[in-house]
Formats: sequence, structure tokens, C-alpha cells
Amino acid sequence: MSETEQETTAATESPAPEIEETTTAATTTEEETATTSAGKKMSSDGDESDDENGGDDASDTASDTDNTHNTANSKVRMQAHLILAKVNRAEKASGRKSIDGEEEEAKAASKSAAEAEADLETARIASEAVAVAKSKREKENLKKKSESTEELSKRLQKIALDRQKEGRQERLRVIQNDENSHLHSAKTFQELKLPPHLLKALFEMGFERPSAIQEEALPRILASPPRNVIGQAQSGSGKTAAFVLGMLFRMDIDSPATTQALCVTPTRELAVQIFEKAVTPMAAHMAGLKVQLALAGETMERGKKLDAHMVVGTPGKVVDWLKRRTIDAKRIKVFVLDEADNMVAESGHRANSLLIKKQMPKKCQSLLFSATFTSEVIGFAEKMVYNPDKILIESGPEFLVLDVIKQLWIDCQTYDGGRLQFLEDIYSLLTIGQSIVFVGSKRDADDVHRTLTDSGYTCSLLHGGVDNDERDRTMAAFRANESNVLITTNVLARGVDVDNVCLVVNYDVPVNKEGDPDFETYLHRIGRTGRFGRKGTAINLIADQRSIAVLAAIEAHFSTDGKEMIACAPPDPEALAEMIEI
Repeated sequence: MSETEQETTAATESPAPEIEETTTAATTTEEETATTSAGKKMSSDGDESDDENGGDDASDTASDTDNTHNTANSKVRMQAHLILAKVNRAEKASGRKSIDGEEEEAKAASKSAAEAEADLETARIASEAVAVAKSKREKENLKKKSESTEELSKRLQKIALDRQKEGRQERLRVIQNDENSHLHSAKTFQELKLPPHLLKALFEMGFERPSAIQEEALPRILASPPRNVIGQAQSGSGKTAAFVLGMLFRMDIDSPATTQALCVTPTRELAVQIFEKAVTPMAAHMAGLKVQLALAGETMERGKKLDAHMVVGTPGKVVDWLKRRTIDAKRIKVFVLDEADNMVAESGHRANSLLIKKQMPKKCQSLLFSATFTSEVIGFAEKMVYNPDKILIESGPEFLVLDVIKQLWIDCQTYDGGRLQFLEDIYSLLTIGQSIVFVGSKRDADDVHRTLTDSGYTCSLLHGGVDNDERDRTMAAFRANESNVLITTNVLARGVDVDNVCLVVNYDVPVNKEGDPDFETYLHRIGRTGRFGRKGTAINLIADQRSIAVLAAIEAHFSTDGKEMIACAPPDPEALAEMIEI
């Protein structure tokens, strides 16, 4: 075999190139193949020359046949390798494009997600900004409304006090213990020689000049030496401001604090009101003053003295703290009984009031105030308090009833569903700001509350069976106008002042423990409306003939010359709606 043929055979038998060969390698192989083919042609020419010269013909023919087959197979394999290489390169390129496409899609999706998240964050920030702005506007509107209400209350208070003064000489009778006393009524607060911090606070509270009861009571309360006073005047006339001013006037702010003033009231709601609505604003410029509420639920460590200049509380807790010497009574200068007729009445808190009074120092000033005083209560109070000056309603009980309160009674005996259904129908027809429903018993109060609540009205319940903390929350919510209807027993009849109450409903006509007409409670109940000259209405719901007789006795007690004071209204909610002044 020639040298050229050996090289061709070696090339044919050599392993096939790997699929990963580059284009350059494939081109080189093609060139080698062309060279081998040329070599074969030259070899064939030589063989033909050998035949002519008589060489081994059979052997050469077999060799040529094998070479031809090998060359063809090599070409096929080479072409297959080239095709596979191209396919492989195409797949790689396609793979790279696929990966690049997926990466691009992922990047695009990530970008879209980021943009969506940014949009959501922008929307959230915008929503929060809108909510903050809305809340701010609501607060501003509420503040304006509150300021407007307070300003209206001040103006109405001024008008009401002026109206009271018009008949002051006829209505108030001053009985001085010392007939030679030079004390006289004060027309202005400046005449009273009050310290600047108290005078400033009074003007900030909206008081421009003293009311009728204040004109007569304050010169005696602030006198030196102090005078004991029994004072009587209509609801909303400024009695509370008079005795609170007296307590603060005598106060020395020392440290540690010594208790110098004690005010006792029949209910926790009234005690809280005195503290929040009178003491706090009037002492606004008395830095360091400490006031303690003595109410059920308030606890003091046994053996520890009270660190407070003033105590305002209910009889039971005050007696308890005095017995345990939590309250040191030795330095108390002013002792106040608010709603004094109830505090010293035999059916009220007389026993505890006497226990408290016995603990007071001999020179302690005693101030007893109420809208109502029976002759029996005044007689007992005079024995309890040494030589008091008395400021009383002179012309009769009819002057105790505020003339801005419209009083009605409705016979519900024939009404389908009775009083409870009639009451529900009233609220379904009338648009009423705030109202109080007075009920005779806790059980009936619960029933009324359940019925009105089930009918969709925002109602609150307050009586002696309600937890103390819940009572405080209920009263605070009602004052804040979060509840429209307050259902209660006589626990709230006295002294509690809520400006927006325009309707009082006597679900039960008030009677005492013996079942006789309770004139004082009736007066205090209806006095929860018509505050500071506002118009108000009191409705009495009648369930039986006995209630009619009781209400007739109450009317006879307060009216003069047989004049009708409580008008009869038909048992028709629509007709009643036209008669009510709210």
C-alpha cells in the first residue's frame, strides 16, 4: 500500500471528532478529506500504470474497493458530526435565548411587583393622610360645637340668673342669726375681696356677677369669723359654685397636705360632678392643690394618712375613713353637706351625717345647701349646725319649680301595651337630644332598658345594682353625648347636671317608702331638664288610679290658687309630639 493510502486508512479509522468541536476544527477536517481524495486519485493512476506493466490486479482491486467504502463512510460520519455540531450550537443558542428570556420576564415581573407595591404604599399613605385630615376636621368641628355649646350655656346661665334676680327680694328670705350684723348682699365678685386666682377662675368659668343665692350666701360664707349657712335655691342657680368657692377660699396649700375641707353628697355621680365641674376649674390657678374622692371602690392603705387638702365623697366611705383615721379631721375648716335635705332627713343619710358632723372641730364652718327643705328638716338642721344664717325660698314651693319646664301627664291604662309600649312609641316618633327616664325599681329599670335597647336605641342603665366602675363609665358616656337615653332610679334624681337633657320621663310617679307622694324627689327629677334657662319637658306616665292621686297631690303642693301645673295629654304619641317642647 502506498504511503498516501496508509494515511487515508489511518484517517478513516481514527475516532470521530467530539460534538463540541469548533467550526474551525470542522473546516480543517474538510480540507484533510479533500487532500485524501486527491491522494486516492493519484494512487489510482499509479495502479493503472502498474496493470499496464503486469502488477497484482486482484489485490489492488480489493484494496481500491475497501478504500472507496471507507471514504464514503467517513464522509457520512463527518457530515453527521457537522450536522450534530450545528444542532448542538443551535440548541445552546436557543437555551441561552430561553434563559435570557426567562431572566427578562423575571426582571419585568419583579419590576411590576415593585411598582405595584409602591402604588399600594402610595395609596396607603394617601388613605392615612385622608383619614388624619378627616379626623382633624371632625375634632375641630367637635371642638367648635363644644365651644359653641359652652358659650350658649354661659349666655343662658346669665339670662337665667338675671331672671332669678328680678324676683329675688320676693323669693329669697334671709334670716341672720346676728341681727346686728353688717353683712349685706354682694352685687359683684370684686366686692367680695377674693384673691386674684379665684377671681380669674370665676371669670374663666363664665360667671360675670353673682346669682341671687350667691349674692346673699357668699358674703356670709367668706366672712371673718366664718358663718354657718343653710341655703336654699332653685336647681341650676349656682349653689355648688358658692360652697366650692367657700372651701377654696379657706385653703392653705401645704406639704405634706393636711385635709382642710370636706364635702359630702348622697351619690357618687354628684360627688364626681362637683369635683370635675366645679372644684377642678375653680382651682385652675391653685398649683399644688390635692383633692381626693371618697367613693366606694377607692382604697387606702391601712394606717396611712390621706394626702389631700380637700375630700369630696359619699357618706359611707367618709365615715369609714374617719373611723380608720385615714382622714385627719382636726384641721378641717369647712364642712359641706350638698343636697342637705336628703343628707339629714330621717329617711336619708341622717345617721352617717351625724357621725361625720361629730368628728368636725368645734370652730369648723358648716354649709348646708339644697333646692328643697321641709320645715322638719330645717328644724333638725338648726340643731345640727350652731347658729346658722338661713337663706330660704320665702314665697312658697311654687317658686322652686322652673317655669321653663313644661309638665304633662298621660294616662296609659287603656293604651295597647301599656306604659312600656307607649314609651317605645314616643322614642320612635320624636327626635330627642338627650333624655332621662326615672323608674321606681331596679327590676323595672332593667326591663325598660332591655326593651328600648332591643328596639335599636342607644341607652344607658344606672342604678344601685350596677358596678361602681360601670356607673362611672355610664355617666361619663352620657355627659359626652355618646348615649341618648339614660334609664335610672332616684340615684340620679339629685344634683346631677347634664346641659343637653331636654326631656325627663317619670315612668313611675315618685313616692316615699310609705307610698305617699314624694314632693322633693319629683322636684329634683324634673329639675334635670330646663337647665340654665333652656326649655324642657317632663312627662309623667300613669299606670293606675293610685298614680293619678299621687300626681294630683304633687300638683296641689307646688301650684298656687288651684292653677294647673301639670297638663293632661292624650295617649297618642303623634299628638304628644306636637305638645312637647324640646
